[in-house]
Amino acid sequence: MYKVLLVDDEINILRGIAMLVDWEKCGTSLVAEAHHGQMALDYFDKDIPDIVVTDIKMPGMNGIEMIKQIHETHPHVKFIILSGYDEFEFAKTAMAYSVKHYLLKPSNENKIEQALCEVVDELNEEKQKEQFIVSINHKLEHIMPKAKEQFLKELITNKKYGLQEWEYYRKIFDFDQSNIRLRLLVLTIEREHEYEHIFALKETVVDNLEKNHSVLLETTIGERIVILTEEVEVDTLIKLLKEVQQIFSNVYQLTFTGAISNVGKIQDIRNLYKEAMDYLSKRFYLGEGSIIAKNGLDMAVNSETSFQYDHDELILSIRSGDLVTVRQYVDEFFLHLQKNRYDESIVKSHSLELLMAITRQGKKEYMDALYKQIITFTQLRTIEKVREFIASVAEEVTQVHYIDTKHVQSSIIQKILEYIDEHLDEEELTLSKIANEIVYMNSDYLGKLFKKEIGEKFSLYLMKRRINRAIEIFEQTDEFKMFEVAEEVGFGNNPRYFSQVFKKQTGFTPTEYINHHGHGIANG
Repeated sequence: MYKVLLVDDEINILRGIAMLVDWEKCGTSLVAEAHHGQMALDYFDKDIPDIVVTDIKMPGMNGIEMIKQIHETHPHVKFIILSGYDEFEFAKTAMAYSVKHYLLKPSNENKIEQALCEVVDELNEEKQKEQFIVSINHKLEHIMPKAKEQFLKELITNKKYGLQEWEYYRKIFDFDQSNIRLRLLVLTIEREHEYEHIFALKETVVDNLEKNHSVLLETTIGERIVILTEEVEVDTLIKLLKEVQQIFSNVYQLTFTGAISNVGKIQDIRNLYKEAMDYLSKRFYLGEGSIIAKNGLDMAVNSETSFQYDHDELILSIRSGDLVTVRQYVDEFFLHLQKNRYDESIVKSHSLELLMAITRQGKKEYMDALYKQIITFTQLRTIEKVREFIASVAEEVTQVHYIDTKHVQSSIIQKILEYIDEHLDEEELTLSKIANEIVYMNSDYLGKLFKKEIGEKFSLYLMKRRINRAIEIFEQTDEFKMFEVAEEVGFGNNPRYFSQVFKKQTGFTPTEYINHHGHGIANG
């Protein structure tokens, strides 16, 4: 129901209209009656009617003056004028205030109801238009962000889009200027993630940017976030993105790499995007989570197609279980790549070659498992991740060889120890003899292996073992001759040398040692 205010200074006419008109049938409700213009204006302080039915000629403030004041503050209110023939000039003035309904007195209730119905129809039509506009605006609120996203995507990827399209959409999107200086931000989330993470990151960056700066457009291209912003200092953007990284990491345990383009105008946007993507590719060397811009980028990528690196040394180290040398080799290999800044494809090609060389040293079942990880390897995004992957594989394969080699080496050393005990009396017992005649190995390598396993050189071990054997003889019997002991422990017919060595090892001569421990030496 639309509310109606009835205004007339003639009380009888006022009451007659109020009683005779079927207000409800017209879709209205008579909410108040006023006897003059000022009384009507006062009512507007309490409530605002939709329709005012008023006489023109009234004492004090006439109907036209009242209509004028009401129209200035409430232009949506509709008026129906009741007037005599001699008041027609007043009626024409009222037309200036959008008064379309003019009834000559005397007017019966039918004419007033007809006028009311026409006004109600107008109000209903206006309400429908308003609802339509509200509905359209509501839909636009949902469509506009998507339209903006699509426009930025097309502006970057569609070569047919140019300044003409920018000017057209700039007006639609209500951008203030057409010649502003811009930057592009391109962000990519590292490691496995969901679409909700992309959306959350985009909204977080935009919200933080818009606190102090203007974000024109934002979109996603593939899984990359692209944000078009007004010119902002690079250091400011880096600081802001690092703050967002901290928030994003705390919430999702994920990080992202960002690239900041140089400054340009809208016609440069495809070049700005290409530039940012080029910066983003540098994360292969700079690492995940970098924020990359030109002022912090000082690297030239080596496009040389190949380099020489011999892996024979690494293979020998793996097979011998030498973990220290293997780690050193892998570190030096990647240090060479890092230093020379080879193109990513070249790095991955040679790294794959190294990985295959390492993998081939493993057992068959291990090789089969590693081959299945080749796809994972090719998807690694930084040189550090590539190095970690290869180093891990190299250490696993080397560890297997180390265990096997350790078992073999232990067997060899055990065999040597047994041989020493069985041949202590041989004056010519040497490492070279054992290496060449017993275990058939290089004597230098065997010497190193012996020291690694036993903890001391072969010669020192042999000397100690001979002296200990002599002590055993001294403690087992009192009946022995010194030259016989010297012969039995490998000093041949040189008891004097035996005595010198014994004193050096024990601090006593053989005689002093025996006397100290309560034993005697047989004559002869």
